[in-house]
This record gives sequence, C-alpha cells and structure tokens, in this order.
Amino acid sequence: MGERVTSFRVACLSALSLVLLAGCRKEPSAPQWDVDLVAPLITTSMTIGDIVPDSLLSVGGDGSVSVLYTTQLFSLALDTVLTAPDTSFRYGYGLPFPGPVEFQPGATFTTDNDVTTFELDGLQLRELKIRSGQVDFAVTNMMNGTIIGDFGLPGASLNGAPFALQQVVPPGTPSAPSTLSSARALDGYVFDMRGPDHNAVNTLATALSYTTAQNGSSVTVTDQDSLIALVSYHDIVPQYATGYFGTRTVAVEPDTSVLDLFANVSGTLDLSQVTARLKVRNGIGVDARATLQYLRSINASTGTTVDLVHPITAHPINLDRALDLGGSFLPAENAFTLTEANSNIDAFVENLPSGIAYALDIVIDPLGDVSNGHDFLYYESRITADLEVEIPLRLSATDLVLRKTSTVDLPGTAEGHALQYGTLHLFATNGFPFSAQVQLAIVDAADQVLATLAPGGTIASGALGPNGLVTTPVASAIDVVLSAEQLDLLYRTGLIRITAAFNTAGTGHVQLLNSYRLDVQLTAEGNYLVNGDE
Repeated sequence: MGERVTSFRVACLSALSLVLLAGCRKEPSAPQWDVDLVAPLITTSMTIGDIVPDSLLSVGGDGSVSVLYTTQLFSLALDTVLTAPDTSFRYGYGLPFPGPVEFQPGATFTTDNDVTTFELDGLQLRELKIRSGQVDFAVTNMMNGTIIGDFGLPGASLNGAPFALQQVVPPGTPSAPSTLSSARALDGYVFDMRGPDHNAVNTLATALSYTTAQNGSSVTVTDQDSLIALVSYHDIVPQYATGYFGTRTVAVEPDTSVLDLFANVSGTLDLSQVTARLKVRNGIGVDARATLQYLRSINASTGTTVDLVHPITAHPINLDRALDLGGSFLPAENAFTLTEANSNIDAFVENLPSGIAYALDIVIDPLGDVSNGHDFLYYESRITADLEVEIPLRLSATDLVLRKTSTVDLPGTAEGHALQYGTLHLFATNGFPFSAQVQLAIVDAADQVLATLAPGGTIASGALGPNGLVTTPVASAIDVVLSAEQLDLLYRTGLIRITAAFNTAGTGHVQLLNSYRLDVQLTAEGNYLVNGDE
C-alpha cells in the first residue's frame, strides 16, 4: 500500500512537471505524453441507513438498532356506509273540475304542507348535517298570470334560520308554458329527518305555496292550466349523520398496500425477534365485526408469499364503536399483538415483503339497533387498520444485498477522455459483522446495468469480540481490470454501482449497532494521456 501511494505521488509530480514545461514552450500544437498514475474516483460509506431509512431506526442506549415501521393497510370511508343519492320530487297543481276560477292579485290560492321521504338503502336517519350539496327549485307555469312560488323546508335550518326559496314565474299557457329555476347551496344546513311530528326517519317536512303577483292582473284558472314544481337534491355530502345505519356487510375488496421497508434489501434474513401490532381504529359510531379473509406478505422480486397465521385471521374480530363528543368524535381502538409465540410473524417479515395483500368483510351493527337509533358518523370518520412492526436488528444474514450508486470523478471529458485504460482499486474498511461479496457495475441514469466489471471479490468481516460485537474494522482491497471499452462507457454515464452481498460471520445472530459502517474508496490506476482533453 505504501509503495502504491509513493508511486502515485511521483507520477502526479512528473505529470505536473510535464504540463508546466509544455505550457512554457511556444509550439503550434501541444505534444502528448502517456503517463501512469492513480486517480481517486469515489469515496463513500454504507451504513445502517442504507439497509433501512434513518427515519425508521430507533437507537438504544447501548447503540443497538431497532426498526419501527408503520403502514396503513386500509381505510374505510363513510361513503361506504352512507350514500345520499341524487333525488328529485315533483309537485303538481291543477283544478279537479273544468272551472274557470279567478284569483285576484296577491291571492294565495294553494298551500301544501307535506313531507319528503328519502330512500336511503336501509338507513334510518334522524339528523343529517350537510357538508356540501345543492337543491334546485324549478316552477313551470301554464297560467295566464305571474305566479310566485314559495318553497320551504321547515325541518332544515342554517344558523337557526329555516330554509326558504322563492321563484317568480311569468305567465304561460298549456301549449307554451314558462319555466324558471334557481339553485341554493345546502352547505352547513341541518336536516331534521324525523318529520313534522318528530316520530319518523328519513323524512323532511316541506312547504309549498303559490301566490298571484300583487301588482299584476287577476289570474283565471281552468282544468287545462296547471303548475308543476320540481325539487331536486344532488351532490349531497354529509358532515354528520345520526340514526340507525342497519345491519349490513361491507366487502373490502382484495388490495395490496405497498411496503417500502425492504426496498433496498434482498437476500435472506433470519431475525431473532419480531413484534407486530395490528391496530384497528373505528371512527364510526357503530359496533362492527371484521373477518379477515387473509393478510399476506408478498415479495414481488422472488414471487414468494407468506400468509399470516394468527387468531385474527382464523376468527372474526369485534370492533368497538366510536364515542360522539358533540362536534367531534373519539375513535375506538382495538389492538392485536403478534409475536413468534402466537403467530408466524417472523416468517411473514423475513419474506422481505414489498407489499401486504388483504381482503376482508366488515359487518356494521351485527347485533342490530343496540344504540336505539344513535349510530353516528362524521365526514372524517373512518375504519382504519395500521400494521406496526418492531424489529430489533439482531439477525443472521445470507446474501443480504445492498446497493449504492455513486458518480465517479473522472479526469477529462466523454468525447476524448484522458484516462485510457487501467485497473480499479477498491479499498474497503468494514465495520459490519458481515463479510461481503462485492461486485462493481457501470449503470445508466435509470440504474440499469450496462456492464458488469469482473471479477469482483470478497471483503472481510469486521473483527468480533467475545460479545459478538465488532471491536475493530478490517481493511480489504479488490482489483478490477477496466478495458478501454468499459472505460469509454464509464465516461459516458459517470455512474458506478457497488453491490455488496453480506453474510454473517460465524454462526448465530449478530446485533447491529448504529456505529457500524463500511467505508469504500475507489481509485483508478492506469494510462493517462497528458494534453489529451484532460
């Protein structure tokens, strides 16, 4: 190593002298010299953070490292439980006899206090607060005078004021009716769905009246004349609803949650301990019962799947209802702990899943109306499931692969580079309790391999003490011959990927510490063309 550094210094000084001398001469074109030197290309390190992102790591007082990872499996929103379909109601008025009947200006000739009953797919709502939505009120007039239509919802209010909407419709005839319409946003309105006598569900009190214009002429009505009012509710999004939601089964279709915990890892891990917690939070004010069809670890790279085996996948699980705080809610949480003693969670995680697949059914109100019509939900209500995984990084590794791509610092340019051919020297100082098989490859910007540099080699494990911890990092060196063609490729991409396949030194599990690291320096020793294009 000492001789190589000395030769590097001598070569650099010689090259520098030649360049300075060349710069002093007055010649038409600069001559070129071939010299051999060593040029540093890459200096980098691999740490625990290259195995698992730092944000997921927990470091104990003794430096031992654990992984704490949480992923959401699914989220069941309120629109699965409560859907308010677009609905229209038609109200008609006409004489039941031939007539004619004359109405003076300003006369109210009909008033209809009624109810509107909504079809809500098994729901029995008592109160509905609207987050957003709209009602349209259109009146078609076939009479010979101006008509004022008043539409009200005594059971709907905004800040204490009842809903009211008026439409002034010019004269028309049966053959040429006139129609006017208007719209009103329902945002913030509260609907009392118990009807006018407060003894019904899904029912909204309504009021509709018609008056002739005060400053107009009298209106003559026959059985050929009529008024038609069309009231349409659409795009209703509830902010809050209460009542009885009905016993129903909601199927959560098969899906897969992406798991990026092992995105940079491949190979085989044998973990000494894994603990997971499945936390199901119910933010809806209903009792529920969930049946997991499966919870499956999927490794997309290997195609291997491992189904979770635990009582939660063998039997239905009961979910408590949320607590209504009046304007907000407190979700109920049911947690299930998975260990090696009660499940196969170790095999589930050791599969290095890239995703977790699941399918389940959730039964709402499985025991019926146990709340006496006080089920509830808010717009923010969800039934969610999170999987928390805690993995102390005490493990045994077989071909545990880590990869790191770095930009090389090459002399010259891609068009006519100064470095012509030579040998790559990889100097590694390994502080991990693993030996590693190292392979170098030239890659493009998409990290696709363009050329694998042979032959690669092995770097030694850090030296272990009696307690199984690394006491001293160990240095190793690997040489790789670089052809002119490969060097030309490297000049074009400027990227080298270092792949290290780690294997545990000795037998049994080793504990990873936050201080462990693999330091790497990559140099190029080769033919350098002075006054090329460097």
